[in-house]
Amino acid sequence: PSMPPEPCGGLLQGSQLYSVIDAVPVRRWKEFMRVLELREAEIELVELEVAHIRDQQYEMLKRWCQQTSPTLDRIFAALERMDLGGCAEALRRALPSGP
Repeated sequence: PSMPPEPCGGLLQGSQLYSVIDAVPVRRWKEFMRVLELREAEIELVELEVAHIRDQQYEMLKRWCQQTSPTLDRIFAALERMDLGGCAEALRRALPSGP
């Protein structure tokens, strides 16, 4: 069977989404999504529709990916802007390096 299309148009793969989720502190997640410019209405909708926090994080990240050109650079930039340089560094280590 063929694989379903990646939610992030190939720029971010599913496993990378979970690496991002793991790198960002839960208490700062909504701030992170706002820095990435996911609309407040989307954030609230996901909170209403999805019960578990980890599923909410994945869904918010997936929606952000579908609305923009998602790149790791933008994610790293958002973390730096939030003074989460340590999280950005942990994420860099967690992600398999490219070719």
